[in-house]
Amino acid sequence: MLRNLNATRIGLITGLVLIGLSLFFYYILKLPVNEKDQYVLYCVYIAGIAWSLILFKRTSTDNKSFKIYCSIGFKTFIVVAFLMVLYTFFFFTFNTAYRDAGIAENNALLLKEGNHTAAEIESNAKQLKQIFMPVMVGITTFKYLILGSLITAIVSGILSRNKH
Repeated sequence: MLRNLNATRIGLITGLVLIGLSLFFYYILKLPVNEKDQYVLYCVYIAGIAWSLILFKRTSTDNKSFKIYCSIGFKTFIVVAFLMVLYTFFFFTFNTAYRDAGIAENNALLLKEGNHTAAEIESNAKQLKQIFMPVMVGITTFKYLILGSLITAIVSGILSRNKH
């Protein structure tokens, strides 16, 4: 079974594990969204990319340059990023409590300031509701792409220097 693993499949496995862990933390452990559980998710993400690159080093007879390692890492982290963006979209589409709680907290802060009318606060709440999903999807996209690029570059640099 391990012989059939490639960078894309490892990305798929890693992404599914991340989604499973996210659901476990939220629904079973009742942890808030985007809290300390993120560190566990990042560790799994890093491990998935490293696994892909190390497996390539051990099984491939190809020329193992930095460029080739980066290509393998890219295939892994792009699949994970795509899955996590899909997960984020569907999670926040069906779980609007997080969005609504943030808007309610913002409304309370604006009301407490006393510098805004009720109409302004309501208009602000509508605007926040409208931009919430694009912002969350954008944050997730950039977070996973940047972290994936960074980890791929670091691990690729280490593995391409070790010729044995």
